[in-house]
Amino acid sequence: MDWRSADCALTGHHALEMEKSDWTDGHLPPGSEVEWSDVQPYVRYVPRDVVLELAVRLSHWVPGNIMEFGVWRGTSTRILRRTLSRCRLAEFGGPPKKIYACDSFEGLPEKYEKVEVGSFALAAPPRIRGVRIVKGYFQDSLTPKLAAEVKQVALASLDADLYSSTACALKWLTPLLGTGSLLLFDEFLGENAAEKRAFDDWSRESGIRTVRVASFAREPAGRGRVLEERALFQVVGTERINPIPAFWNWVMKVKRQLGVGFAP
Repeated sequence: MDWRSADCALTGHHALEMEKSDWTDGHLPPGSEVEWSDVQPYVRYVPRDVVLELAVRLSHWVPGNIMEFGVWRGTSTRILRRTLSRCRLAEFGGPPKKIYACDSFEGLPEKYEKVEVGSFALAAPPRIRGVRIVKGYFQDSLTPKLAAEVKQVALASLDADLYSSTACALKWLTPLLGTGSLLLFDEFLGENAAEKRAFDDWSRESGIRTVRVASFAREPAGRGRVLEERALFQVVGTERINPIPAFWNWVMKVKRQLGVGFAP
């Protein structure tokens, strides 16, 4: 499924000086050598909070918990918690969910693009009510004991930046994923494409099938300069995805007609 960006209006002396080879069928793909500063005045990308909200809503009826890999100050964690709470109030029903937020809080163990080792370190993890903070480098904290506690994962939000960290998280997630489980990558494509490389290698090694259900252009991460991309994948398992119970499906249809509640 190809990524498509918003069309850019190119007029007069404001026309972007872009090489024709950077465009595919009239569209600018993520990772292009065209600099973000040249494109930014002409596009409006989907904010991160909207992407996170969409992922939580899609995972609402999928059995399992929500995992976050890469927390830092907890901004995205709070968005996940807020949206989950709204889903519970607006939709009723649905499998119960907890949020697990995983991070070393010691900073990057390796350099990421132009971001140095130790960046994003905190003196102490954020305190977020209703969220289980899992502190430690992934190779130490993602244990069989934690997997036994989590049991199933409905949504994994991966913002680990590094190939090694993303690969470690994906390997640990493998037995916890099932039909409908969602994988959201915060920096899927860009200058480094570490998360994409880790995902591609994991897909080949695990044999797990996924479908890309959404892609979103984003500003550069890692203090880079090129257009990047967030990507949302859904696992295609051996069983069909659990249908929404008929009663709750009817309730949601009525609420949508009244203009309240979330769409499943």
